[in-house]
Amino acid sequence: MAMAPATILTLAILLAAVFASVLAVMLWQEAKKRQPHEPPTYGIEEASEFVLERLDPETRSRLGKAGVRRVLEWEVFYLQGLAQPNRHNPVVTVAGGHEASVEYIVEQISTRHGVTYSSEDVMEVLEREAEYLVSIGAVGDPVEGEL
Repeated sequence: MAMAPATILTLAILLAAVFASVLAVMLWQEAKKRQPHEPPTYGIEEASEFVLERLDPETRSRLGKAGVRRVLEWEVFYLQGLAQPNRHNPVVTVAGGHEASVEYIVEQISTRHGVTYSSEDVMEVLEREAEYLVSIGAVGDPVEGEL
């Protein structure tokens, strides 16, 4: 039994409409997944947990959760002090810490909290914090040249 040309055309149009509908639904679902995401958000609690889990066990036992949090808070305070309203002379900031930030943090914690942490322990916390920053997408590509 042969189909009439009008029937074949109607069937083809119907199949094309079904295919287009399925494609539209798939595209709509994919578009929902790719909604613009919020910018990375740094959280002291989240960063502290991340860092604490990755510290050398000896460093972790010396600092504890409170010490890690204290280091991170003073590091944020240090970086906020570097913020400039005039970006014509930007300050270089390094994820993972550098000598000046470590000295500042050690000094502030000693002066304000009466606790002494070694520069090595503070540097390890800052290195793990850099890993946290990378994990949340807050660190850009490395910069060429000297700092």
